[in-house]
Amino acid sequence: MVSDLRIGIDLGGTNLKIGIVDLYGNVIHKTSVPTGCGPDFVVGSIVATVNTLMKRAGVGMNQIATVGIALPGLLSTRKGVVIRCANLPGWDGVPLCDLISKALRKPVAMENDGRAAAFGEYRVGAGRTSPIRNMVMLTLGTGVGSGIILDGRLVQGHAGRAGEFGHSIVKLGGELCGCGQKGCLEVYAAASRVHNRALRALENSSAESSLRSIDFRHGAPTSSDVVAHALSGDPLAMQIWDETCRYIAVGCVNAAHLTDPEVIVLGGGMAAAGDFLLRGVTRHFREQYWNVELPRADIRITEAGNDAGLIGAALLAGEVSSVTMVNQFTENIKAPVVVSLNGCPTENL
Repeated sequence: MVSDLRIGIDLGGTNLKIGIVDLYGNVIHKTSVPTGCGPDFVVGSIVATVNTLMKRAGVGMNQIATVGIALPGLLSTRKGVVIRCANLPGWDGVPLCDLISKALRKPVAMENDGRAAAFGEYRVGAGRTSPIRNMVMLTLGTGVGSGIILDGRLVQGHAGRAGEFGHSIVKLGGELCGCGQKGCLEVYAAASRVHNRALRALENSSAESSLRSIDFRHGAPTSSDVVAHALSGDPLAMQIWDETCRYIAVGCVNAAHLTDPEVIVLGGGMAAAGDFLLRGVTRHFREQYWNVELPRADIRITEAGNDAGLIGAALLAGEVSSVTMVNQFTENIKAPVVVSLNGCPTENL
């Protein structure tokens, strides 16, 4: 049987999303599980989840051509090694592609999650529905990822670091970011930072706010809580959300000046706010954009949604499989690697 399917994996700070993707970027089957704790557990969870998903889908491993992984942080895509992940503690020098390749007996490639999402969005989302050649995507989740498409090609740069708008500095001497810099866009625009800002606002203000009614014991108020209360007219929530939109707009202005795209796409968990996010960011974008001409870039909400990362990872793996991965992968692996789950549960598909 011809191998015409790919496995796409989106390894995030909160959730691990895995899908079976066809040659055109259509997601045939998918699932999501909590990311879990540490490289050993996550690698084991990936292997177990892939096998369970394929069994449920009735897909044989002989139908799978390649595996693509999208994840945050600094990566050596050529060597298949995770150098460091700011939002995944303990992921230093992990040979992820080799571990997954030996366990699944398939060629594996990786890409930064922001760049993978941008590629997926370009192939099956905004890039497919519009005749565009230049696009920037910002993924607003646990962190802020990003990717650049120029002249129809994903920009990776000299060492695979291109397009890190989440770590562009938007406030000199600002708050410390997990990457070690101060004042990164990620510190002010990520969903996790909306939570932090809301907590500080409640602690430092005696103003009445419906946010005070939230149970704070489970990571609340989340960015979704702030959106819901802002939509209901709560002044403090509206202020927090407006500040978030303003910082995202700063990132969009910088992206527009640096790359001159037709489209800037907003994705990630915060994109679930839809028009409420789009209106706020667009307004601040127009206010902060230079006055020599009107903004040319059209800001949009993702069309590929939360699947953009796993789709992009799967499609990118297919494109590089004949060069990078085949050099790393050999058919004479005598036995798959057995990865311990360290007692962590896997029946949470």
